[in-house]
Amino acid sequence: MVEHLTADKRTLILQTTLDLMTEYGFHATPISLIAQHAGIGAGTIYRYFDNKEHLINELFTEIKKRVIKAMLQDYREEGTFKERFKHLWKNLIRYCIDHPKEFQFVEQYRYAPFVSNMTREETFIILAPIMQFFIESKRAKAMKDLPLYTIIALLYGPIVSLAKLHLDHNQQLTNDRLEQAAEACWDAVAYKSEE
Repeated sequence: MVEHLTADKRTLILQTTLDLMTEYGFHATPISLIAQHAGIGAGTIYRYFDNKEHLINELFTEIKKRVIKAMLQDYREEGTFKERFKHLWKNLIRYCIDHPKEFQFVEQYRYAPFVSNMTREETFIILAPIMQFFIESKRAKAMKDLPLYTIIALLYGPIVSLAKLHLDHNQQLTNDRLEQAAEACWDAVAYKSEE
């Protein structure tokens, strides 16, 4: 019972932080405001997190775990590299659209100085199954032999732009449009033999 309450309070703190950070930003969201909105004492927050930076880093890591879980939902390794790629890509953009606060938080803070190197390394470990897919694709000559960071930039940039268009400007991303975008992104990284 106590463990359940502990998990609930930690989750409440993380969710409240996400809500406030996306609305007010890092500097305008002190621990006292998080405590007030969560309906708990500030001391309770310090039982779970050393300081605001620690709290933000934990939130960042939690979101990345949810993202990877969403990307891998219904993922099957039996498909072609293209089918598997498009599945992962579409799952990621759908997650961004369905979870706008988490998407905004990651976009806003992924290069922030208070996101520690340890958190970035942990995030890289969390993303290992996706990185493994890219490595396998390159080895099988299904994907261009580009550095991983280049592949990620080519694939993630369109996701960010399309999700923002959908969320900010009410550009409806239909399944057809998602399919077209996934196809175009695959074309950008797919290995093409010289003719």
